[in-house]
Amino acid sequence: MIIEKLEIKKYQSSLNGELKFMDAEISQEDCEKMINRLVSWKLGPLTPTRHFEMVYNTEKKEAELDVYVSVPFPKSSENPIHTVKHVSNKLTGFLDLYEKCFEDIYGIKR
Repeated sequence: MIIEKLEIKKYQSSLNGELKFMDAEISQEDCEKMINRLVSWKLGPLTPTRHFEMVYNTEKKEAELDVYVSVPFPKSSENPIHTVKHVSNKLTGFLDLYEKCFEDIYGIKR
């Protein structure tokens, strides 16, 4: 797995996190299995808003994933560091789930 991008940006009303990575160890056949297992991540509580996109690039022979998390920016009286940590935790939580799903499908730990 190669992480291409991990970023959190502040907008006027929200903090948006994005994680982009590729995985050449997953097969095209198992890509759909992985998507079905990962769908639970985006079906959790509605806050923060989150989703992912996973496609298999047949030319590069690797799965490509884009993960997004959006949290409303805190009121001025609240500490924004907690919100940044929350976004970061959701992105790393996705990576943890991805690794667990990979382990379940292939029976190996990376």
